[in-house]
Amino acid sequence: MFETCYSPHDVAHLLRHRYGLPVEVSESRPTVVCGARLDAVDMPALLGSRVLEILRDSDIGPVVANPRDTTWTFLIAPPIRPTPTPDLTAYGVRVRASGRRVILPMSDRGFGWRWAREPLPGSLRLPAGSAVCAAIEQLTDVIAPPSNRYGHNCVAVEDVTART
Repeated sequence: MFETCYSPHDVAHLLRHRYGLPVEVSESRPTVVCGARLDAVDMPALLGSRVLEILRDSDIGPVVANPRDTTWTFLIAPPIRPTPTPDLTAYGVRVRASGRRVILPMSDRGFGWRWAREPLPGSLRLPAGSAVCAAIEQLTDVIAPPSNRYGHNCVAVEDVTART
């Protein structure tokens, strides 16, 4: 994807024009800002991978993985301003506040921020926040909430493939 990009501005231009993302460069990083054009939902990577499995046939938008691959950020259509229910918060699910930035990948290499799900070329297509939350709620029947005394957003997951 980024083979012709040599700077953060090149990456921003590519993501804007090929994928329709409303990218800005902030502190030498391509970012999108949550608000009127898109929102973002953060969740632990393991939960995010299960959500992608459920939504694989739908028009799911880009999903960004942080450098340590512990948190995935789903870009979704606004508005999803209400915070997730306490039930979902217990699983490490958070909605980014309006005005918060999401850092986007700058490289196809496996280090740094990367795509867990690449955007599709063309006009930007984002899933409804309700579809992502419904997929999470579907999983809460088979995933135990984290019991983490250290306060990390970790999820204890049973083998859900055996039950479904």
